[in-house]
Amino acid sequence: MKYSFRIGSAWGIPIELHFTFTLLIAAVFALSLWSLSFYTFFIVLFLFVFVVFHELAHSIVARRYGIKVRKIVLYPIGGVSEIEELPDNPSQEWRMAVAGPATSLVLGLALLIISLILSPQLFPAIITFAVTGNFLFDLAILNVLLGIFNLIPAFPMDGGRVFRALLAERMKYSDATRYAVNLGRLLGVIMVVVGFVFNFLLILVGLFVYIGASEEGEQTIISTKLAGVRVKDVMQLEVGYVNPQQTLSEALEIMFKNRYHDVLVENENVFEGIITWNELMKIEAHQRDAIRVEQMPLKKISIYSDESILEANKIIIREKIDLIPVVARENPSKVVGTLTSEAIANAYEQVRTR
Repeated sequence: MKYSFRIGSAWGIPIELHFTFTLLIAAVFALSLWSLSFYTFFIVLFLFVFVVFHELAHSIVARRYGIKVRKIVLYPIGGVSEIEELPDNPSQEWRMAVAGPATSLVLGLALLIISLILSPQLFPAIITFAVTGNFLFDLAILNVLLGIFNLIPAFPMDGGRVFRALLAERMKYSDATRYAVNLGRLLGVIMVVVGFVFNFLLILVGLFVYIGASEEGEQTIISTKLAGVRVKDVMQLEVGYVNPQQTLSEALEIMFKNRYHDVLVENENVFEGIITWNELMKIEAHQRDAIRVEQMPLKKISIYSDESILEANKIIIREKIDLIPVVARENPSKVVGTLTSEAIANAYEQVRTR
């Protein structure tokens, strides 16, 4: 099930709303309608426009370093830039991480200056960060707070990634992650304790920080361990394939037999590509007996047996396929096995439960 839907794009990067975000907007609108005051509704709405700018800053820097950005998803707690991989270079990681908060601070300060020029009497409110009812000023303060909060040097905030990257320049990546995760957990506990005394909302934020830091630590540890697993360690030696002269109906039978939504195409033991389930489903059922595999578009994708399964997983996700053929490095047209998404998931689960 897809839990988010596309609302647009910027610089070729799709922007999506998670369904829970629409629930938040609906709830705020309902409360505004009840009180006949829509100030909070428009503040929340415009704040999330600036959250998009925050996430776009991350994404643009990522693309500058050649990292593909799949999409930006807006959640009630903020935005997430879904990138294909984290940079191996710590200096690139901290630049990517700091871009978002820096953008929020710059935009917030720009709005603050404009609002103070228009309404000089608001100067005292800067010290207290109080809600003034001045739309421009309040939006500016929220952006500044967004930037400052995200610069806290603890996971899962951007500042945690900056902290981790700076530490990773001086120690092992896994050790740097552990320090950032522990700091995030400590901060989460402090927020929860303080929240019981001052503000219930701080308890929720503290729980979010603690859980987010813990998940970040677990994912990094798993990724580090999986990086050492080679394709040959988990690939299947039995390969189901079709030849170009077979019909689409026959290709479909092979798919069902192998229990995967894609199938390899070989011609006299020479790998020609993959025919995917999505391409097959574009053809009407009554036409599949008359159309041959060679008439269909094929994906010419493969991987070597000595590569990491993390690299294979990136390809599977990017190409939206269920399996990837493993070829011999000395002869890339010869298939020696297949690696499936199921095999990668099993390897992930084994590492996670160790």
